[in-house]
Amino acid sequence: MPRITVHLAISNNGLENAILSLLGRNARFSVVKGSIGYAAESDVRLISEPPDRHGQRELNELSPPKLLYIGLDTTTESLIQAVRAGAWAYVSESADASELESVICSLVESNGSPLLRQIASSEEGAIEVIADLSAPRPDRDDPAPMPNPLKPLEVQILDLIARGEHSSNIGDIVGLAEQTVKNYVLKILDKTHTHNRAHAAALAAQRGWLSPLDIM
Repeated sequence: MPRITVHLAISNNGLENAILSLLGRNARFSVVKGSIGYAAESDVRLISEPPDRHGQRELNELSPPKLLYIGLDTTTESLIQAVRAGAWAYVSESADASELESVICSLVESNGSPLLRQIASSEEGAIEVIADLSAPRPDRDDPAPMPNPLKPLEVQILDLIARGEHSSNIGDIVGLAEQTVKNYVLKILDKTHTHNRAHAAALAAQRGWLSPLDIM
């Protein structure tokens, strides 16, 4: 297996040194840190706070690395903060070398977002993060939106899923049979490379494909 290049883009020197100590002894990883890491072709970038969007644009990286967010705890609030930062995965500061290695390797091998899958495993967490990510933020400076592979009807169905509607209700709303709606859902999962409805809805909300969701 080729070595994984990890860029430590962490502002906290103590945390940076702790992570470097955990990864530096592992032959699977090649670790770079600080500004030099932006010039290297990294596979994973470890961050402990949201990145500077303007700075990222100026870097103009051809193949930006996947972001791994390191936070204090694993509360839903912390996970949402990581998703807002554009992270693909999350690990707490208390993680040991084995857990950190596992998270990084899984992230590199994953075609989707382990973080969104983690949140989607809890219905309550999925609803909360979908609402948060789809909410309008006038002061937010987002990067250019990612291309949406979904057709308008698929977006409408996914939007209804994000609002808690079941296939039978969605069918009544859009004028389709329940089984047809389920077939559309399978197409949505395939196009978004997600493994369930909540994961697909969370991903779509993160990328700005859904309308704002109001929590009752």
